[in-house]
Amino acid sequence: MAIAEQLLAEIHKLSEEGGVVFWGLILLGFAIAFSLLSIQRFMRYPDPPLLSSREWVRILGKNGDVRACLARLDAALKRDADARAQELQGIAQRLFAVVDRRLPFAFTLIESAPLVGLLGTVTGMLATFHALSTSGEDEARVELISKGIAEALISTQTGLIIGVPTFIVCSIMKSRHERQRVAFGSIESRLLQLASPEQS
Repeated sequence: MAIAEQLLAEIHKLSEEGGVVFWGLILLGFAIAFSLLSIQRFMRYPDPPLLSSREWVRILGKNGDVRACLARLDAALKRDADARAQELQGIAQRLFAVVDRRLPFAFTLIESAPLVGLLGTVTGMLATFHALSTSGEDEARVELISKGIAEALISTQTGLIIGVPTFIVCSIMKSRHERQRVAFGSIESRLLQLASPEQS
């Protein structure tokens, strides 16, 4: 319980010193987390065609013997090569379209985090320069200068803390998604080879 209280106290202190931009970064961090969790969910194929989600994960991850799944797919698809190719395009669309759309959006959110942190740096430095230009007691000026510098550094650090790890995670997810697409391409070509030539 003491750790949670210390964490809350530290967040409260950072929120006071980090300024408005700090809270914008926190909201952006939650949006990035939601986006990445959503992508992870759709990479597990919640609405799969023909096979179960677990089976698609297994055959696209090349885990274990996939001959039984391929046989079931072959039996479920049309025998005509052209019709089978269209069916396989529809399956690929259902499996990959959502992740294809969400990955660029997640990268955009992630890449904006350091830029928002830079905005906090600018606002903190403006507050610092404003404090330097004012006249008054030295203690009050030093306090205003230190608050401006603290806001600048906290915003920069928060933007980098949010942006760098999530960029790595999103890059790993993108790489995995691309491997799954390549695996589906291999499955697609095998299923097309099994299709009967069109009878004239």
